[in-house]
Order: sequence, then structure tokens, then C-alpha cells
Amino acid sequence: MNVTFLKGSIRQLAPATLLFLFCGVARAANPSIDLTGVTDVMKTIQTSALLMGAILALISLVFAIFSFVGGNILRGITGVFGVLLGAGIIGWGPAWIASLTGQGVN
Repeated sequence: MNVTFLKGSIRQLAPATLLFLFCGVARAANPSIDLTGVTDVMKTIQTSALLMGAILALISLVFAIFSFVGGNILRGITGVFGVLLGAGIIGWGPAWIASLTGQGVN
């Protein structure tokens, strides 16, 4: 048998052999991720999203009312869209934040 052929075969099979060896070791280690503090962080982010949505809706509503009263209809309509954006953040923000980890935040 040719020695160079044997060296070439070992050189080609070594990466695959090491890969299977490390996969077996990684599977035996049974890695897990600790997510105990994630729920508290998600509740904080959810509360801040609700707060930001409420502030955005309130400020936009005030500017929209003053714009309509002042006669600037286009700026008033823009303020109404800001109110709708704030309502969307209040409505969809917590659900989107809860979906980041795949768990419900209550």
C-alpha cells in the first residue's frame, strides 16, 4: 500500500472525525440556557413601550387639537397620525415584545 495515499486519506478524514467527536461531546454536555431574569426584563421593556405609546399619543393629540383650532388642517391631520401611531405602540408593542422570547409576559 502506498504511504502517501494513506497520509492523504488521514489528512482528509481528520476534520470530519474531529467534527463527529466534538458533536458527541457537545451532546453529552447537555447545554441549557438560563432564562430566569428574562421575564423581569421583558416586563420592564413592555411597561416602557406602554409609557412611550401613551406619551406619544397624548402629545400628538394636544398638537393636533391646537393645529386644528389654529386653522392648519394639514398639521392637524399629521398629529392625528401621531395619535394612531401611539395607539399602535400601545396595542401591538407588548405583544411584539413578548414574542421576542416566545413566552407570554403577564
